[in-house]
Amino acid sequence: MEITDLARMIGELEEIGVVASGSRENESLVILYEGMEKNVTNETLVLIDNRNGNKVLAICRGGFGVNDALRAVNYTPGVAYARRGGTASTAKEFYAFRLVVVGDVTSGKILQNMTIVAPGSKVYKFNVRTNPMEFLSTSTQRVGYYATGFKTWEVPVQAEYISSHIGIFGVTGSGKSYLCRHQVIPMLMRNGYDVLILDWKGSDYTPYYSDRVINMGDVELDDASVTDYLASALNYFGGGDTGSRLVNYLDEVIATTEWRGIDELATKSNLLSNLESVIRADNTDQSGRLSRWGDIYLRKVTRAFDKLDAAELRPVMGTKRPGEIIRELREKHLLVLDLSYGAKEQKLSMFLSIARYLKRLMEEKQELRIALVIDEAPQYCPWQPKGLEERTTKMLTELAALGRSYRLALTLVSQGIAGEIGINAAVRRNLNTLFIGRIHPLDAQEAEKFFATSLVQSDQLLRLPEGHFFLIGKLNPSPVPLLITFEIPEEERRGGR
Repeated sequence: MEITDLARMIGELEEIGVVASGSRENESLVILYEGMEKNVTNETLVLIDNRNGNKVLAICRGGFGVNDALRAVNYTPGVAYARRGGTASTAKEFYAFRLVVVGDVTSGKILQNMTIVAPGSKVYKFNVRTNPMEFLSTSTQRVGYYATGFKTWEVPVQAEYISSHIGIFGVTGSGKSYLCRHQVIPMLMRNGYDVLILDWKGSDYTPYYSDRVINMGDVELDDASVTDYLASALNYFGGGDTGSRLVNYLDEVIATTEWRGIDELATKSNLLSNLESVIRADNTDQSGRLSRWGDIYLRKVTRAFDKLDAAELRPVMGTKRPGEIIRELREKHLLVLDLSYGAKEQKLSMFLSIARYLKRLMEEKQELRIALVIDEAPQYCPWQPKGLEERTTKMLTELAALGRSYRLALTLVSQGIAGEIGINAAVRRNLNTLFIGRIHPLDAQEAEKFFATSLVQSDQLLRLPEGHFFLIGKLNPSPVPLLITFEIPEEERRGGR
């Protein structure tokens, strides 16, 4: 059926009600016919046959029922009758839904509706024989299907905006990992992106791509990342001006000496020995006498290394360089970095090493067509970053800015949107497509900002079922958020991931 044949389409649709008084061009109210309240739900897609001359696609959001005999503000005969357990009259009862206008579809595609929706216009519900998604886009790229429709109502996406970056938000159990594995990652790959997944816990992605996993201990960190990690592991030598000076010495050792040994103990010994040599060389006068500050530096360094467990040096013993990882990614098209081993500083240092390499490629004007899927994003860019987090947060903002031009697409996965449970505002501002599932109560106020004109309330977001997400932003061909869902394989449901 041609989508432009609207007269034929309307003939196949189910008439459910009429537009009430007070309607506007972007919002109106439908009064449901008797009995239709059982068949029309929140998020039902409808077509309005506007008496003012056009056809309008809209979404039911915010339903309510009215019965004059049961108004609780005054004591009426109907209230008195109900109080005694009787059944109230339905003579003055009706049901209605607020309608959020998606757009004018008279031409067969979505345009901004500029015409007032006339009261009395008939409203129709789509059925399995008609697909309203055809109004939204002719794109062959899809992600899930419309949640209150049919599985054939696959939601089209504007794939040209993938490199404008994606955020996926939802509490534990909302289905974020399912969405990534079964919808977002396949979409990225279909559009020519090689996908590099940073699996923070090593449990959400690693088990499903077992032949494409790189362990974090195998990755060789660049010099800057090694310095960042070791400085953190050594507690920045106590901090202050003295600590900063010693970090500078450490940076010199990493950049200019052969400090890696055959194992962790040998590496620890080499680092301490080389660091002491650099300190002595910089703090010894012409007579060969060590200065007072040189003595202080050596004592601080010795104490810091005494507290350092040799096992903490394992992350700096890797031999696989970022360039090798990217070459392997080009061959396999998808890789997972298993970050389950090690402390937070180790994981962030490894990310920085790879991120700096990608940034350098973009600064050399190379188009990457690489997608970074970053699980547990607040670990990299919390709302108030400290220490190494400040570097990773800044790096993510830089990657986002360059990525739009050189096809590096970021997908950040997070339980929270903002505040203590969310991601840094500077990074969040770069995410131009959002998938928002069931939210945490702390995010209620922040989440409502994305639905300001769409009649989606926080109480609805707090109750979304697993695997239901609102699609917002540039990938969405609709000017208003769409509720999507997808099939979760039963074996994965049982596995709890």
